[in-house]
Amino acid sequence: MIGIPVTTAVIIGFVVWSNKKEKREMGSTSALVRPSVAPRQPLRDLEAIRTLDADFSIVLFDDFIYSLYARAHRARTNRRDLDALAPYLSEAARAGLAQRPPAGAPVTAVIVGALRVLEAKLPGPPAGATPDPRVQVTLEIEANLILFVAVREITQYVKERWRLFRGANVRTRPPQQVLSFHCPNCGAPFEPTSGDRCNYCGEAVGNGRFDWVVENITVLQTETRPPALTSTVQEIGTDWPTISHPALTARRAELLRDDPTATDEALAARLRLIYDDLNKVWTNLDLKSARPYVSDGLFDYFQYWITAYQSQGLRNVLENMRITKVTQTKIVRDRWYDALTFRIWGTGRDSTIRVANGEVVAGNPRVDRIYSEYWTLIRGAGVRGAPRADKTCPNCGASLDTNMAGECAHCGAKITSGEFDWVLSKIEQDESYKG
Repeated sequence: MIGIPVTTAVIIGFVVWSNKKEKREMGSTSALVRPSVAPRQPLRDLEAIRTLDADFSIVLFDDFIYSLYARAHRARTNRRDLDALAPYLSEAARAGLAQRPPAGAPVTAVIVGALRVLEAKLPGPPAGATPDPRVQVTLEIEANLILFVAVREITQYVKERWRLFRGANVRTRPPQQVLSFHCPNCGAPFEPTSGDRCNYCGEAVGNGRFDWVVENITVLQTETRPPALTSTVQEIGTDWPTISHPALTARRAELLRDDPTATDEALAARLRLIYDDLNKVWTNLDLKSARPYVSDGLFDYFQYWITAYQSQGLRNVLENMRITKVTQTKIVRDRWYDALTFRIWGTGRDSTIRVANGEVVAGNPRVDRIYSEYWTLIRGAGVRGAPRADKTCPNCGASLDTNMAGECAHCGAKITSGEFDWVLSKIEQDESYKG
């Protein structure tokens, strides 16, 4: 499931690692999720919600959406499990999910491919209209669902529009509570026996008074398609102008005042450490040594594709990969997290081979491929200190060794949450990035 706390797995494009075969948007372009390459639209900036809710965090909101999306689809063949999400999914949304074809087919995996903000509305209607006291957000989500149908697995690409709302006076819950999906009022486990009313506190909690509620889900597209690992797609947007946030300079100065060690040079060194390790482990089909540098959701996404390559007897070979240029494009700071976005330009040889005989089935192992992407690093808002560019635990200083949960083998600290240092949470393609 995508979207564990501090894991914005908005992988909007699978870096060079998936041969960029099916470029698309949102933190999650996959070889399964095909991007819709359309003219760029103005950014629908969710930061405006912070004028009503000082605790609002885009990182936490993304995590909430990814996790709720995965839970909702996994629960859609079990009405009790689906109704347990009544505080967050309206009756209409739950009914629509329960009726999704193929009937009765369990969803065994959910890989979010794109998350786009189509519209965000704050209270304050046009003159003469009836006031709407709600905050409303409309999202477009692209994903791949793995379903078990007639004793075999199929992959289904879906594009959906989700419309959410909550009261204008609602405050974002702390990170440790955002993904509990318990009663959003009292925090007790929610029992689906009384509609949207909590059996513990007695409150009706599916009305947006306490948290976000999905009011409506519209299915825009559904298509069955298998993993496509042997296609090569031309780079799009590498020569496009860089999209920089208008408040970048001011926010950069503010970050440096709070943490003078967060220099351009130190951050670039951290980026290169992550970049080099990811490319190496990707080629080796073993993500373990890169585990400390990526959020939980992004790691799960990468692992899904590693498994897909292995199951098809393929290997994506990356050789002489190197960053040629880095520029910072955006900084978002909130109560819980700092998020830094960089545009990186890189080059190297990228090909896919058949493991059994070394046959090249995609790419060109003799010609460098030039590309650029937008990478986002996140770190806890209160964390200070120079970004590490060595392979030591940021908590205990021991040689870096983590388990698959991102915990240090020596001190047990969870070092992939952003609590100690910058971790990679998003990779977005040029044609997907909105700013």
